[in-house]
Amino acid sequence: MNASVVDQAQKLRELVKTKQGIRVISVASGKGGVGKSSFSVNLAIALSRLDVRVLVIDADFGLANVDVMMGITSKYNFNHFLLGDKTLQEIIQRGVEGVQLISGGSGLSDLLNMGENQLERLLSGITHLDIPVDIIILDTGAGINEKIIQLILSSSDTIVVTTTEPTALLDAYALVKTIVKEDKSHPIHVLINKCSNQEEARNVMTAFIDFIGRHLGKNVNPLGAVMFSQNVPGSIRRQIPIMVSDPNCPTSKEISTIARSVMDLPAEKTSTNILAKIFSRLRSN
Repeated sequence: MNASVVDQAQKLRELVKTKQGIRVISVASGKGGVGKSSFSVNLAIALSRLDVRVLVIDADFGLANVDVMMGITSKYNFNHFLLGDKTLQEIIQRGVEGVQLISGGSGLSDLLNMGENQLERLLSGITHLDIPVDIIILDTGAGINEKIIQLILSSSDTIVVTTTEPTALLDAYALVKTIVKEDKSHPIHVLINKCSNQEEARNVMTAFIDFIGRHLGKNVNPLGAVMFSQNVPGSIRRQIPIMVSDPNCPTSKEISTIARSVMDLPAEKTSTNILAKIFSRLRSN
């Protein structure tokens, strides 16, 4: 690893203020089309209803769409910060039901090419960032590449979203395998999305968890399952999350149950500002 990059990452960690108790949960998937971003948005809303202060960071490199799903027209994203037009605090937007949001745009990929002046602004922005946050949901890009894995490993926990389709399960396994190869101790939770029925969900989850245990020697947590609902595609088209448009439907109730499970997960105490950790990972890539 380049020594100057290591020095900059160390400088970033040293200059930021410590924030104890903030958890960052990355939501990832081995392939697109499994409902990862929709789940991230609705999970954030469900957590907010449980009085959890949530910040969603849209880290889908160049393909950010969380703001669209919330029905928000994003004025600012990381590009505005890197260009010096806005502070880090100013690019945070208030979304649905109190959920806070940072839109990715193409800005996160540009972090890899920051100059010294931009780095100093980032350091200053993180140091003075003072927002009430309990959980950060990091909506990563779909698939597997070095940037995504770096972001995943920067988080406290990772939720891997898949469906019951064989291709989705194979890609989810490949993602878990990559994470385990880099850090076997990283907490991984599995969510089965778009299921036809509860029996199918249980069978697929049991087989998937067992397969990972036998082949990777890794214990992963079965977080739960969300049944397929015709209401979800309509809510996405209307840019109204299902938790808002139909809060009493089975899908919303299942996500609410999962949100309570997320709150019960063991919390890792962070020794540094979690945003700084994410950015330092990006700089070290």
